[in-house]
Amino acid sequence: MFVNTAIWKKKKKRKEGEEEDFNREGQWTRAFNVRQESWFAFENWAHEHHYHMVACKAHRRLYSKGADPNYYTTFVDIRHDSERVVLASWIQVGFRLRALTFFLLPAILPLSPVGFRGIRTRRRACHDLNAILEKFKQTPIHQSQGLHIADMDLSSLVLLGKMLLLIAGFTSVLSSRIELSPGLSNFLMNELFKRVMVISGVGTLMFLVHHFGVARRVLEPWKKMVSAGIVSLLFTASAVFFLTRTRTEDLEAKVNYHCLLHFNSKRCSSAIESLPEKVRENLAQRIQAFQKELAVKK
Repeated sequence: MFVNTAIWKKKKKRKEGEEEDFNREGQWTRAFNVRQESWFAFENWAHEHHYHMVACKAHRRLYSKGADPNYYTTFVDIRHDSERVVLASWIQVGFRLRALTFFLLPAILPLSPVGFRGIRTRRRACHDLNAILEKFKQTPIHQSQGLHIADMDLSSLVLLGKMLLLIAGFTSVLSSRIELSPGLSNFLMNELFKRVMVISGVGTLMFLVHHFGVARRVLEPWKKMVSAGIVSLLFTASAVFFLTRTRTEDLEAKVNYHCLLHFNSKRCSSAIESLPEKVRENLAQRIQAFQKELAVKK
């Protein structure tokens, strides 16, 4: 059943003087002129963007997109009479999804590229409609272009979240090793900054490889999630390796500070005992060699 889109409720004026229109039911609408009948272009668009025709009249067709009616279903109503086209679109929210969100989501979700509620679905619908508008050289939906985190693939968002948590944990662990001592604290803080920048750079490179190399080229969701899982494991392994290495470097800096620059027997012995066994043995051999060299010079 078609919903009446003939009664206008409000208009959002754009900066360029153009208008985004909404009817009484809160449905986004756009009207424009065409030179000839364009149903073939609309059918191609529906096939490319996985929309299915659910109702049809002489000069009107209704398309929907959404695998499960219990969640989001996007509707696009196209009226094409002579040289005039009127588009209307809205998102139907299923009862199950509304119940899971404690009915914070309305039954009809307005099609808008900004906000928080259902933003991923709303922006996808905006991009789909922009494809129609582009075919007829119409301006895109206001604020629907440009970078937005909701435009990312779900696998990319999950991977980004895991990486940010890991970097935060990495930074927290390194921060706990900073010792408040004149001269030593500044050195450790500078090293912390350098290491966080390095691990962040590695994570950014891995994320870009997944996002542009897999998520934006592969259609199967399971392949995207597998790729995100592999990249997450590789990043975790590299972070753990880097964390283990930097721990040894921090301990060596403390040994140098407490044992050589500012001798403190208690802290010196504690720092030496905290060193890995191989590093401690290597340090002992170097000290013995140094003592022998001094004895020979005397």
